[in-house]
Amino acid sequence: MIVDTHIHLISSNREEFPLSGFSHPGYEWVETAPDVEQFLPMMEEAGVSKGILVQPHGAYGTDNRYICSVADSQNSLAPVAIMDPFHPNRIEKLSDLARKGVVGIRLFSIPTPEKSWIASTDVGPLWDAARELRMVIGVCVLPDEIHEIKRCANAYPDHTIVVDHCGFAPIHQHDDPATEALWDLRKSPNIILKVTTLVIDTWISAGRKLQDLFPTLAEGFGVSRLVWGSDFAQTYNRPYQQLVALGVDAMNFLGAEASGPLGVNARTIWGLD
Repeated sequence: MIVDTHIHLISSNREEFPLSGFSHPGYEWVETAPDVEQFLPMMEEAGVSKGILVQPHGAYGTDNRYICSVADSQNSLAPVAIMDPFHPNRIEKLSDLARKGVVGIRLFSIPTPEKSWIASTDVGPLWDAARELRMVIGVCVLPDEIHEIKRCANAYPDHTIVVDHCGFAPIHQHDDPATEALWDLRKSPNIILKVTTLVIDTWISAGRKLQDLFPTLAEGFGVSRLVWGSDFAQTYNRPYQQLVALGVDAMNFLGAEASGPLGVNARTIWGLD
């Protein structure tokens, strides 16, 4: 059974859930992205049984009301929220999100700050509270900040940490500093790589063979530390069914072990069952 760990949806009700107006590259996808009612038939047609609904920062910032409303109305999509890690009431807000069905928190550090904060002691209470609430931490950083994830892994060894989009590292270039920093995370068993369509497309565009991607990552990190996500609808240049088919094709080159990244790992990591 397939689990898509990276889905972005936008409410069609702009009065109840207004857009935040954050400007990110490719922001135009927000205007055409489906809402949950439009997406669920796509999900069924593509053979996806469960999904992680990731808060789209470019659309809503830290206003997580829409993804929480989705979790309240059905159980096939589990939300991952973004919140201000320095908010004075962050622990109370985190507990409230947990009560609303949120299964994880996304530390969104784009654009890259002058001083990295994801592993700072100031954010420590949020990490501790998330662990108590059994909420998975996802880290979304650009390549220059991947090395900071190592500090997170060392500081919070009992916390599962998911690296969105493999940190946008050019993994086809073994000697790139960002790729080297990503591969250094192999030594941290609590690190999970989220391999999205962006990662797959970049690999193919670099002239690498699709059949080598997941086996290459599995050789370094192990099959149990890999999950897949479509990045739909932020990745919108193909129908959802095609994004799923591409991901399944890539994962199937793991042979009998493909069931892990296809869905078994995600179900365990986010407690989807």
